[in-house]
Amino acid sequence: MNKESTITRGQLFFMIMKFEIGVDILSLPYRIHLIAKGGGWISVLIGGMLIQLIILMCWLLLRRFPTSSIYQIMMRITGRWIGAILVIAYAAYYLLMGTSVLVNAYDVINRWMLQNTPRWAILVLFMFSSIYLVRQNLRTIARVLVLISFLIAPMMLLISYGIMQTNLLYLLPLTEAGWSQIISASTESLMAMFGFEFFLVVLPLVQGTSKGKLGTITAASGLVSLLYGFTVFICSTAFSPQQLSMMPEPVIYLLRSIPLGTMDRADFLFLPIWIISIFGAICGNYYAASYGIAYLCKLKSHKNVVPFVVLASCTIASLPQRQEDLEAISTIANQSAYYFLIILPLLLLILSYILKKKEAPQT
Repeated sequence: MNKESTITRGQLFFMIMKFEIGVDILSLPYRIHLIAKGGGWISVLIGGMLIQLIILMCWLLLRRFPTSSIYQIMMRITGRWIGAILVIAYAAYYLLMGTSVLVNAYDVINRWMLQNTPRWAILVLFMFSSIYLVRQNLRTIARVLVLISFLIAPMMLLISYGIMQTNLLYLLPLTEAGWSQIISASTESLMAMFGFEFFLVVLPLVQGTSKGKLGTITAASGLVSLLYGFTVFICSTAFSPQQLSMMPEPVIYLLRSIPLGTMDRADFLFLPIWIISIFGAICGNYYAASYGIAYLCKLKSHKNVVPFVVLASCTIASLPQRQEDLEAISTIANQSAYYFLIILPLLLLILSYILKKKEAPQT
């Protein structure tokens, strides 16, 4: 690894935060409320703890192969042919996740900002900007994404204005839905916080010790859990249960109801910031997919693969015509995450112990 191909733990921290805070921040309070009622914020915290367990499991696998990404680990454990199939599957998963974020971003932009702008125009803007950034080396990408991650602060600041409208009585009774429903709703927050999987590809390129990297990832994911919990709490107390059950994207409705100086609609300030933030999440998935394909094809760099990956993603995103089709892409992506972030890493970890395959420990 040369110096330009590595990133610091601080950069990894902000990148993980950026990837975990995505499109779902707009709709999570609504989706959780339908299941957990006033205990939705508890569901988010439970989901955050589950994410930490998944991160720990993935880290245990990567710790056995400190100089290898998930793509290389699969080849070493399962062999050439099965490994190649798994590499293709993982690359397709990252491509699907990037496409899911892109489709949802377009849907929000189309409904709330640019109703008369054709889909192809929005997708073309994402396509060319993504190609330009993802073709760079990892350190350059990290620097851009770290800058983008600082936009999380004004986003949360705008959401925090909802404190002025809170009514804690809206949360009562706290366990109205029952603990079984509150725990069940944690799966919604679990899906919302997927994005940490980027470290499966870049962890060997992060400077520092293995334990230090784990601490960085868990700290970033833990902070995201608190931010999501705060967002759900604000929306659950700013709107009555009856109102919240009719708002698919309560964060935007919250911002529209808040007077912000001379601005009549704070959501017009929030959404452009949110779009830039979403762009970072899309690029992270494109990089991971391109990296996997380049590794499989034994290319020296991922740069030549990027245009094909981005073009394929934008083509898929341009196909759905109905709202149901847009939602289907997100559903498929979220359901596949359970296989690629829980089941397969767990199987690989078990096989690595059974077959006694590992690298020399990292100093």
